[in-house]
Amino acid sequence: MIKTTDLKVIPVFQNIPVEECIWLAEHTEEKQYESGAKVFSQGEKVEHFIMILQGNLNLVRYEQGKEEAAFQMETGELTGLLPFSRMVVNGASAYAAGSTRLGWVDARLFKVFHEKAPTLLERLVNYMLDRTRLFTRAGADREKLVSLGTMSAGLAHELNNPASAAKRAAQNLQTTLQAFDEHSSTILKPILFRDTVTEDPFKPLYQAMTLDGERLSSLERSDLEDDLADWLEPFGVQEAWDIAATLVAGGITRAHLEETASKLNEAQILNFLNWVPKDVELRLLAKELIESTSRISDLVNAMKAYTYMDRGQDKQATDLHEGIINTLIILKHKWQKKSIKIVKEFAELPPIPAYGSELNQVWTNLIANAIDAVEDSGIISLKTHLDLPANTVVVDIIDNGSGIPKDIQSRIFEPFYTTKAVGEGTGMGLDIVNRIVRQRHRGTVSLESKPGATCFRVRLPLT
Repeated sequence: MIKTTDLKVIPVFQNIPVEECIWLAEHTEEKQYESGAKVFSQGEKVEHFIMILQGNLNLVRYEQGKEEAAFQMETGELTGLLPFSRMVVNGASAYAAGSTRLGWVDARLFKVFHEKAPTLLERLVNYMLDRTRLFTRAGADREKLVSLGTMSAGLAHELNNPASAAKRAAQNLQTTLQAFDEHSSTILKPILFRDTVTEDPFKPLYQAMTLDGERLSSLERSDLEDDLADWLEPFGVQEAWDIAATLVAGGITRAHLEETASKLNEAQILNFLNWVPKDVELRLLAKELIESTSRISDLVNAMKAYTYMDRGQDKQATDLHEGIINTLIILKHKWQKKSIKIVKEFAELPPIPAYGSELNQVWTNLIANAIDAVEDSGIISLKTHLDLPANTVVVDIIDNGSGIPKDIQSRIFEPFYTTKAVGEGTGMGLDIVNRIVRQRHRGTVSLESKPGATCFRVRLPLT
């Protein structure tokens, strides 16, 4: 028997009639468990419904002797058999997580619930329906992830081969261009200079082609382009402004051209000035091709790592930083579109046992929410640290958006609750985060928010 006050920790029992609370308390058997003690076993006949009055339960399901799924239930939740449920045996084994106190109710009493506790009966039926919906949605989420992994495998195969081939071709093109320039210089030198110079006059120019003009600020680039265009126009160069932009992008300045032009006559200078931009443009195109194909390969590799498509479904040693970085790559189009600054402050963390693809869903939901929360040019900070006294790793995802109002913070993890406009959110993102972190990884997720600083903190056990 338990006290009626014990029932206050069960949200589903709030505000039920006093006489029903008394009746339920009188027919509830209290049981205490030490940490790690088995509460019930998978496959056992289920004959009770169980209230978690204090502590937590770790539920583990096994398939062919291997752990296939694990999640955690907390104080205030219910498990076991519920009225009108068709469950016959336990679908998982349960173990006490810390000192745990449970209330057991014999399922044979269900036949008198409609008479003794009709309000309670209605609440339990609704609870069962809600739980069924959540489990169905969780199964659908896992199926979608498997489908995404299958799609990624096909995408990786179809894209990786041509992308690798294109990247190799671009690298070969760059090497060939360099050799072509060297041979061109050897051929042109005696023609242009009539052996009046002993060293290669084009060598300083080639050395200046760093192709890193994009690193300049807008003002620096504009000044260099203006200076070059002013110098080119007196030579009769067509479209001098466009050519100046190409040369600056290639790392060429007015001083580089003046040095080479000083060794040429007027006719040679015009030919030289028409040839150099084409040479630079070819090099820039080869560089762009290499970078573009590298981005394709990086994206494919990130997708493979994000979905863990080459790995099994069991818990594995997981690098949290790798998952976060791959998530940033997947969401790059969203945060770059808003010119968001991403700040990473990563401590040294050991790999932890986890379902990597599911944690990536956590990072995706939290980072995507942060992107939506900040204005253009906002800041998102991703911080990690090791908390050895608590035997956990900590991941903080912080944004400088307007914050979450105090009066709704307590509801933010509820299913179907959303602060977004109609059609922009389902209200399931943070519920999924909560279930993956708490039930699947026995961790915690918490929120602290004020204007200019919203932090979602995820704690995950080291072992």
